[in-house]
Amino acid sequence: MALSRVHFTVDVHRQLSSNESVFVTGSSSSLGEWRPTESLPLQSLDSNPNRWVGYIDTNDDALKFRYFIGYKLFGEVERLIVSAWEAHLIPRHVLIKAEARNGECRKSHIDLFDYYAGRHSCSEGWLQYDEENEILLSIHGKALKFYKSDRLNCKIKVNSLDVRRREGLNGYVPPSRDGEEELDDDEEDLSLPLPSHSHALVSVLSSTSSNCKYSPQSEKGVTFNNLRDYLVFRTRSVAVDFLAFFIEIFSEEGKRIGSCYALPSTLQDSSGQTSIPFINSSGRPIGQITVDYLFIRNLRIPHPRQLMDTTYAKHWKKRSTIEVGHRGAGNSYTKFAMARENTIHSLNIAAKNGADYVEFDVQLTKDKIAVIYHDFHVLLSVARRNKEGVNVEKELQPQSTDYHEMALKDLTLSQLELLKMDHLAYPEQHANVAKLTSEMEEEADLCPFPTLIDALHKVDPDVGFNIEVKYPMMQEDGLHECANYFERNNFVDIILADVLKSAPHRRIMFSSFDPDICAMIAMKQNRYPVFFLCVGETQRYARFKDQRCSTSLASVNFACGADLLGVNFNSEDLLVDPRPVRRASELGLVSFVWGEDLDKKEHINYFKRDVGVDGIIYDRIGEEERRQNVFVVEREAKKALNLVTSGDSTPQRNCSPERDRTNTPNTPQFQSIEEEVKVDCQIHPLSYFPSYYRIHRVINVSLFNHLPFQRESQEIHFYRENQI
Repeated sequence: MALSRVHFTVDVHRQLSSNESVFVTGSSSSLGEWRPTESLPLQSLDSNPNRWVGYIDTNDDALKFRYFIGYKLFGEVERLIVSAWEAHLIPRHVLIKAEARNGECRKSHIDLFDYYAGRHSCSEGWLQYDEENEILLSIHGKALKFYKSDRLNCKIKVNSLDVRRREGLNGYVPPSRDGEEELDDDEEDLSLPLPSHSHALVSVLSSTSSNCKYSPQSEKGVTFNNLRDYLVFRTRSVAVDFLAFFIEIFSEEGKRIGSCYALPSTLQDSSGQTSIPFINSSGRPIGQITVDYLFIRNLRIPHPRQLMDTTYAKHWKKRSTIEVGHRGAGNSYTKFAMARENTIHSLNIAAKNGADYVEFDVQLTKDKIAVIYHDFHVLLSVARRNKEGVNVEKELQPQSTDYHEMALKDLTLSQLELLKMDHLAYPEQHANVAKLTSEMEEEADLCPFPTLIDALHKVDPDVGFNIEVKYPMMQEDGLHECANYFERNNFVDIILADVLKSAPHRRIMFSSFDPDICAMIAMKQNRYPVFFLCVGETQRYARFKDQRCSTSLASVNFACGADLLGVNFNSEDLLVDPRPVRRASELGLVSFVWGEDLDKKEHINYFKRDVGVDGIIYDRIGEEERRQNVFVVEREAKKALNLVTSGDSTPQRNCSPERDRTNTPNTPQFQSIEEEVKVDCQIHPLSYFPSYYRIHRVINVSLFNHLPFQRESQEIHFYRENQI
């Protein structure tokens, strides 16, 4: 078979760093079969540096592909790092056999990076290699301390360095006194062909910030004021042992006040806080800077290889509000939902009642198994001995039982399944709080603490999962939800590996109240979207100390900077001020809402109709008003559409006697395809039609004027935004 030459030309209208290039990967072996490490590098034109070109010779009939931006780092070996890639649900595609002319295909076609099928969609790259780390340095609160007098409007710049290389610092050389220091005569390591780290970028999460996305730093840094601003610096490294940060503090006028070095290799944990003294130009200590740090490493537990063929991370279809069952069928311990919350049974009841998604909480047991449960602690019921030293048996009343609070993380799965436990609120409010475990043996699906893997396998596959990843946080009142918890990377890896291995086709979204957990989930996998859960302004719940969760607007800024899909707001806060939803929409974020206020139908309607949120999470879904899962409706609509476009009938004429549909049992009788489509549109509103179809034959478009068709060459496309 003769080879065809497929050309790739793409314009990139974003600022690329000096070491970044554009690549293309796709379904062909010539494009690496979706493996970025084997992709095709493109070349920029001298006459137009924003235009990148390349080609392959192939005998494939069709080709799917995506563009991405990347750069190379060198640790022990050379690594290609993905910094940004096209995240459309449907990749670009070309029918080579149909479109090639004289052996050339797409010769004069010019693409625009991140824009395809009428929408922009771009996602940041994920961590691929064991030696690859993303390091985040956060400066906030009372981070700057001067030993003499405080300063306002200081500017901070963080430079990433490899200690083996002599890298310039804007012409600045740390101070020394003549004759008092030994000259540095160490030779530079010339064996390093490429840098081992990326340039440090900054995200400004301050409430007044207009752009929260990571961007290059200015020469004199970014403005910071104590208790007002929140800065996050990040860099990617494949040789953390040789990474250093040179931190500079400038005055408001741009004059250097002081500087210091931070060495990540000296930090003991993957996350924490450290204080570093900084010196002035004469070498005298004049203050210190406090920095929060977070090391995000790649997903190291065995899991299916993450390629670039499929992603839902930045994908959302605008439609009527998605409805999510809170803890399945609802809170059962304090609200007495019809099924025990966060069980397989409860999740399936919500699915049966028409929930589009079910929300549940995931944390780890002592033996590091991901289980579904809301609270970080449980109460162990221990029977008291009577005076004769005999255990009190049968029906134990609260006064004859001792309760011992234990963290879930300190109990193994087998212990959770065997021990008698109660909800934390039971001793004080036992008349109004359901028991956690039953006195009688129950079916497995009714029992608390189901594993995440069991839920992925046993719950109705049509219902999506909103997986809230529980990680304890420090509260404003100084109390920690659960101290001495699991190391963050290992904790997230266990949960992600379970999902990637056991949920190949289920709709999944992740969420967490912990902003660092959200960032880690987004950086460790490229398939599923992540939402930031926020409490915001509240009188009902304990507030968190983390400034990124302090207000709903702060949460929006963080979600934008961390490249998340959206924010899950507290209804209590939005009922007072719904503006954060508008701000989220302006930044291209999806908005969900949760909260106690959603027990009232009028509040649900308010958020759906007036505020216009994309999703709503509430208890007892489908009990008062039956509904149907929107994805099931769309699937049925797709089946109906496939029926009317099948070969059983011809669009240009009525059904022939030989293929009359009246001969088929249970099939509606229509006089024409046009009539059938009209009836189908009445049954299935247009908003429920699937997102994108290619009908590989020419049909009479005029008969389908009830549907949003667009004619393009010899195909018909539905261009509707997609939804997972």
